Amino acid sequence: MKRKQAKIYYQMGNSLLKNGNLPSAINSYKDAIRLDPNFFRAFCNLGVALKNVGFLKEAEDIFEKALSIKPYSAVIYNNLGNVYTSMGNHEYAKRCYRRAINIYPRYKAAYYNYGQLLYVLGETAKGLEMLTIRAKLEKDELRSKN
Repeated sequence: MKRKQAKIYYQMGNSLLKNGNLPSAINSYKDAIRLDPNFFRAFCNLGVALKNVGFLKEAEDIFEKALSIKPYSAVIYNNLGNVYTSMGNHEYAKRCYRRAINIYPRYKAAYYNYGQLLYVLGETAKGLEMLTIRAKLEKDELRSKN
């Protein structure tokens, strides 16, 4: 029963997040987690919502909790990289993006985020390399759909 209720709160949070109502989305995700403390996707989206409202430390903590549930999640490492980028902790961000890519070598968003960060930091050759890999993955994906 609690799992079912947690899913309802999670889905409500997704709708609120999509509509830009971040404070209410955050509350819905927290309710989902309260009912199901191992609800991985609720942790993921809660972290994204917290980051988007600027609660970076809270987002970091939530993503760390998500990693305790699913330690090999490329999505969480990528999102954690985004939080560290926003915090100005570029070395941690780079480690997270590399970890996401190591876990899932076809993860376009991680290549993009890593490439953007490297480029901004003046590591242009490496940044362009990451962005080129991302573009190739996108091209390969489009080609495979045809």
